[in-house]
Amino acid sequence: MDRSKVEEILKTLKARGVEHDPELPPCPLCGAPALRGYDFRAPHRVEHDCECAYREPERYMAEVGRVWRRWHWSRVYRESLPPAYRGYLERPWEGRREVLEAVVGWQRDGGVLYLFGPPGTGKTHLAVRAAWGKAQEGKRALFLSEWEFYERARLEAQAEAPRLLDQVDVLVLDDLGKARLTPFAAEVLFGLVEAAHRKSLDLLLTSNYPPEEAARRLGENAEALLSRVNRSVEVRGPDRRRRAG
Repeated sequence: MDRSKVEEILKTLKARGVEHDPELPPCPLCGAPALRGYDFRAPHRVEHDCECAYREPERYMAEVGRVWRRWHWSRVYRESLPPAYRGYLERPWEGRREVLEAVVGWQRDGGVLYLFGPPGTGKTHLAVRAAWGKAQEGKRALFLSEWEFYERARLEAQAEAPRLLDQVDVLVLDDLGKARLTPFAAEVLFGLVEAAHRKSLDLLLTSNYPPEEAARRLGENAEALLSRVNRSVEVRGPDRRRRAG
């Protein structure tokens, strides 16, 4: 597109008295604000108050697509959280160094991480924030309770829902060991861990129970499940002595 056409388009926009929308991401090339009236539900559903889309269309669209993935999947992940857990996204988790190192390792390398410990020690808080970091990178992240996971698997089996493994890159499965483990539930749980072990997705499990106790419910598959957990770590809450010092 030649310079005169670009200038004509810009003059038309300015003549309309365009307004900016601070809720939408700015131009990834120059930082110009987004124009009001767009919803960004797809990469092309946004316009910025600049010339970048006309001057460098290929680069602009590639960068907008990258920004969209981060913007969109962060919101999808937030919406998957129970309302009571959304506040965790704004509050850093403080705890033992070995726990944080395990989470950082999972964020970097993926696979299966198992967090366990007594109720109230911050397992869910930590898991929510760990997957939030991946969502902000543009990964397709989701949070499900154990019961929600089994219900979704049941709908998949009845062809009433798309396959979860086709829709996510990262999954938090919270509170393992609370739901009744039917033969069907045991099968789909093992299949999920196996898929994460093969790097089809990154899986973070939380439970009140040590991995050996949680796996025992799977019967003959218990040892196989344990062998597919890359790392397990006990969460005991913040180190009060360290903070006091």
